[in-house]
Amino acid sequence: MALETFALGIFIKSMFSLFKKQAPKETIPVADKEVKPSPLTELTQEEFEKIKFQARVAFVDDEEINHIRRLQKDGYNITYWEDIENIDDFARKNYHVVVLDIQGVGKHISETSEGWGILKYLKNTYPHIVVIMFTGADWSITKFRQQADQADDFIGKDSDYLDFKYSLDTAIRKAFSAKYHLDINKKQLLKYINKTESPEEILEIINTYGRNKEVTLEKVKEKTDNREVIKTVTELLNMVKSFTDLIP
Repeated sequence: MALETFALGIFIKSMFSLFKKQAPKETIPVADKEVKPSPLTELTQEEFEKIKFQARVAFVDDEEINHIRRLQKDGYNITYWEDIENIDDFARKNYHVVVLDIQGVGKHISETSEGWGILKYLKNTYPHIVVIMFTGADWSITKFRQQADQADDFIGKDSDYLDFKYSLDTAIRKAFSAKYHLDINKKQLLKYINKTESPEEILEIINTYGRNKEVTLEKVKEKTDNREVIKTVTELLNMVKSFTDLIP
């Protein structure tokens, strides 16, 4: 009898140990973990060279553009548009860089200002798109100074191939720059953050953990429950992730 009782005790103890091992692990909140920084850094030259040909580039001009075929042959991902019929449909193509003619495009949607009007709309409504104004004519920016100031760069149609290529590479690098997009989102954050919240703290979190979306959002939510702030941060992190994910 004693032997049977002893055996039963051993059996119960072993089953208890088995169930204990199989019990689901408790989820530890990010805030309770020791999380290593994952800084929101710029791409290295090596990283940039690996992904620059995956950047989506649109050229918009009513005339044939020099160098496009050569750029495409060299590996650049370029789409050519003679004109823009619906500007929102165009923007939803998610181009990283738009090279935009000043004259002869967009007349039916921006009759008086043509390319300048398209530039203004894109930078006001889709500020993360890098826009280069493209012209071969002499023009005065006096009338359109405000719009001209919104352009990321200018390229002359008479530029030689290497100058053209350098300007395009510079624009692509900007489109893949975390700092460029963070500066844009900073303006939005300052609009949404109220006096009881610190934009500096939130920006510091983004800078420190921005390559880790889960951790960044968890830490931002510790500072604020402002939906617009969280939405803006999420959009920024998604954008940065979209081009860092391209790195092999």
